[in-house]
Amino acid sequence: MTLITEDTKAKIHIVVTGNETNPVVDAQAKTLAQALGLDFNTGSVAEADLVLAYGEGGLELRDLRDRRTRPVCIDFTKIDVRPHSANLSRRQPLARAMGKKNTSLIDATAGLGQDAFLLAAMGYRVNAVERNAVLVALLQDALSRAEKDSTVKRALAGRLSIVCGDARKLISKLAPADVIYLDPMFPPKRSKSALARKEMRILRDLVGEDVDASQLFQMAHAHSRNRVVVKRPQYAKPLVPAPDFTISGKLVRYDVYLTGVI
Repeated sequence: MTLITEDTKAKIHIVVTGNETNPVVDAQAKTLAQALGLDFNTGSVAEADLVLAYGEGGLELRDLRDRRTRPVCIDFTKIDVRPHSANLSRRQPLARAMGKKNTSLIDATAGLGQDAFLLAAMGYRVNAVERNAVLVALLQDALSRAEKDSTVKRALAGRLSIVCGDARKLISKLAPADVIYLDPMFPPKRSKSALARKEMRILRDLVGEDVDASQLFQMAHAHSRNRVVVKRPQYAKPLVPAPDFTISGKLVRYDVYLTGVI
């Protein structure tokens, strides 16, 4: 699963830490460290920038550079997926952007996985592709925990798969999809929000600025059955000029590019 670039390792020191008082968790952490090609340490981690550890809520990523930053831990069970909940409404912009007749999609930039999770709960078959192995580990742990919840398991019905790899290389190898969805890292905006300074800092350190997003779009456009959907903040210009149409929400919009290649 190792897709942590040497450039990333050079910029940030990531370690996996175990739990000496819990042999099961300790063994799980050792296995994860080996899979990711990261150092494993049960002692001092003071020299690390980021630490992967199994906390009470599941696998979490801690930022030791700023102890005030909350750990990044994905928890799908906190999302309301009960039948007829607002999250599953096909009237919301995300669902409308996917189109009424489309049923399968590739989320080529899964990130923290919330959109992929919601789309699967709405009924779409979703291949969620993420190239950063740390995020993949967080996603897989979250999905494993979520499927132990009967309500979530029933909502997903096995429709969400997480794939570790570079979507530019994988799109042509995955099963053809009606929609390919792109949510590249938003361009920075001058803001004093704590989120922009802290939690988002961790993600930018891990995945960078997605400078190859335009290249990924071209690959997606060449292989999507019906459309490519690109999520953008309202303040940013389109990733690629002249979308066929746009579905707008309050803070973000979905630029839709029709393909009809298959």
